[in-house]
Amino acid sequence: MTLGCKLNQAETTALASMLKEAGYRITPWRDVADLYLINTCTVTASSDQQSRQAIRQALRRNPSAMIIATGCYAQVDPSAIARIGGVHLILGNREKIDLKSYLRTLTKGNRPRIAVSEIPPSMIFQGLPAPGDTPRTRPVLKIQDGCRGGCTYCIVPLARGPERSLPPEEVKSQFTELLRRGFREIVLAGIRLGAYGKDLGRPNGFPELLRDLSSLPGEWRMRLSSLEPQDLSPAIISVLKRSSRLCRHLHLPLQSGDDEILALMGRAASAVAYRRLLEDLKNELSGIGLGADIIVGFPGETNGHFLRTYRFLEEMPLSYIHVFPFSPRPGTAAATFPHAPSPQEKRERTHQLRSLSREKASLFRSSFIGKRLPVIVLRKEDAQGKGWWALSDNYVPILIQDAVEEMVGQLIPVEIEEMNQGVLLGRWKE
Repeated sequence: MTLGCKLNQAETTALASMLKEAGYRITPWRDVADLYLINTCTVTASSDQQSRQAIRQALRRNPSAMIIATGCYAQVDPSAIARIGGVHLILGNREKIDLKSYLRTLTKGNRPRIAVSEIPPSMIFQGLPAPGDTPRTRPVLKIQDGCRGGCTYCIVPLARGPERSLPPEEVKSQFTELLRRGFREIVLAGIRLGAYGKDLGRPNGFPELLRDLSSLPGEWRMRLSSLEPQDLSPAIISVLKRSSRLCRHLHLPLQSGDDEILALMGRAASAVAYRRLLEDLKNELSGIGLGADIIVGFPGETNGHFLRTYRFLEEMPLSYIHVFPFSPRPGTAAATFPHAPSPQEKRERTHQLRSLSREKASLFRSSFIGKRLPVIVLRKEDAQGKGWWALSDNYVPILIQDAVEEMVGQLIPVEIEEMNQGVLLGRWKE
């Protein structure tokens, strides 16, 4: 079970490969199994709760099974997991790469074995094998980890450690292997993806890597998982404009549209700079899908601050907004900040912004009716086979009426015919 970000998805796939090499047969999460591995998340209190729920689900499914918890929640609060009972092994983010070694000595006992150590500032990138037998049609390739950012609300630097990068020759090797296996879309992921290469003494390492990967032969494309706005340099934008390999989609966390709140959050980008960046991207890259993260109910956020954020987002050329109610994380500066909005205020503001996100998504999607988009076919909609889900390069889900099984995982052109209840409907066009 994977909770949280795309980086966790990549790591879970690698851990599953390790288990397979150790002689295990990988089964669906809902099956009764001998061993359950939960890759946890701790970015919000809800993530903590979901991680605990996943552990309890596994225990109910098979009380005699081995239970292993790893990931960011395991890293920052292993004692909370240990208190659940029934967990046999808790691995920190440094230790997870040695999963096979721990398995060889793992025994059942009344108390879990806790192997969690602090991530030192000198930590280097821990290499993982390229995603092995993955059920995903779009494998996630981890090329960067960690963050040195100073955001006052964020637990990630504590959970993940300093910024570090997979050397470019190893990225290219793993990327090439995924292409050899037939994957047609590969997602590059990192905690702070735009900082790739700086720890290797390569300040322009990320645009250089993108240019290098773009030169690989074949019919394929790559997607960037998320970029901090201040990391989106002119050099990266230049590659986006010139390379047909890169998907027309960027996820750019904002967190607030009010500069006073952004300052309290310790964010590096101002609302004015964010506006300028999005307008430039929209003007220079036709049809680009742009997404944002927003935190509502941050300590000190008044109704006036929220209204400024709402109006700012209304004006922005965004295709979707991910909205998160503020969740104080122990060990972060913001956890001690006063004047937090009430739970009811946070719920109301969250509802308003999610409603705005649906409006923006609908407006963006409807602009493609009658147009042709390149998509990757993902899966059947349901058991009755009424259609096939696909994803466009600019991150729009599309339901295709006339795809066939052989198209899953392939890139095909689709003509958009109509939109029904917010869903674009299209047909394959040769």
